[in-house]
Amino acid sequence: MASKQAASPSGNPILDIGAGDRVFDRPVRVGIVGLGRIGWCHHAQIIRQHGGFELVAVCDTQKAVREEVKAEVGCAAYASFGAMLKDANVELVVVATPTKFHQRMAIQALRAGKHVLCEKPSALSARGIDAMAAAAEAAGKVLTMHHNRRLDPDFLYVKEKIESGVLGKVFRIRRSVVGFARRNDWQTLLKYGGGMIGNWGVHLVDQVLQLMAGPVTDVWSDVNHFVNPGDAEDDLIALLRDDNGLVADIEMTSVNAAPTPNWVVLGTCGSLWIQGSTAKMKVYDPAELAAVTANDIPYAIGRQYGVIPGPDKIPWREIEEAAKPVGQYASYYDNLYEGIRHGAPLLVQPASARRTYAVLDRIRRGTGF
Repeated sequence: MASKQAASPSGNPILDIGAGDRVFDRPVRVGIVGLGRIGWCHHAQIIRQHGGFELVAVCDTQKAVREEVKAEVGCAAYASFGAMLKDANVELVVVATPTKFHQRMAIQALRAGKHVLCEKPSALSARGIDAMAAAAEAAGKVLTMHHNRRLDPDFLYVKEKIESGVLGKVFRIRRSVVGFARRNDWQTLLKYGGGMIGNWGVHLVDQVLQLMAGPVTDVWSDVNHFVNPGDAEDDLIALLRDDNGLVADIEMTSVNAAPTPNWVVLGTCGSLWIQGSTAKMKVYDPAELAAVTANDIPYAIGRQYGVIPGPDKIPWREIEEAAKPVGQYASYYDNLYEGIRHGAPLLVQPASARRTYAVLDRIRRGTGF
């Protein structure tokens, strides 16, 4: 097995690698195509440190990159994706190339009899996800997408609080990732599949949809390109409404310098908001709330505003705590291992991912992006 003396993974590796204290008797043998930031700096390092996976092959168009990885890891290195797919030692292919290649390469790997973990966005439309899912079913292989932010601590915290009922009936969710910063990599170019929708949009829409039980009936969006070079969008706002009346307000932008909560959740029994890693709630127990009825007369009693007689007293309870879940959750790669080796349900099944891409299609519609 390859050495575990690897660099620290980029991003938030705890979502993928977990505690790292399990012992696996039959590691899944992995080949990675695309050795850029996410392929090498994230997935390769997770695989080398997790214990349930072994990096046995890589593929990249850059000879210097192939030689560097081969020397460090001791694995096979291929210039041709087709050649790597012929390697019988590879069981799982991680597709970590630029967006425009994801769908084609994932299907190619599935048809070659490999399991596939595809980076996000895994396709440029929901129809692409359908094609990938059909290929996986025909091959009898595992297909999953790297929607690992279903394991974000703040998301799981919000999910637990909503499910607990402490907020009452939730009717509005605001999810934001904002900042004011420029970039000039391939993510700024539409010809490679770059842009805010595919980069952050997948994660935010995917998270929100896990909290919306019903089908999405309405989508409104405004998508723009303001400050970054290139031609891909760098600013997006979207409103989604499901058939239960829950409205999600999503903002992803590179042109908002104002401090903005990551989450705001509104319910009939109070509100929750998260700034950074700190969660705050202001809630009440409806059993402790005094009854108020409408005064059926067409003028303000005593020319006063609000509850008459007053003042109205809501028994607020204010809470401030770390935005971390109480429950225990398997890491992304733990779940993937169990799915491949033992047929366990995947955290990200193609059908659940398709729902996200269908909404992203509707966000894009009519915007030029």
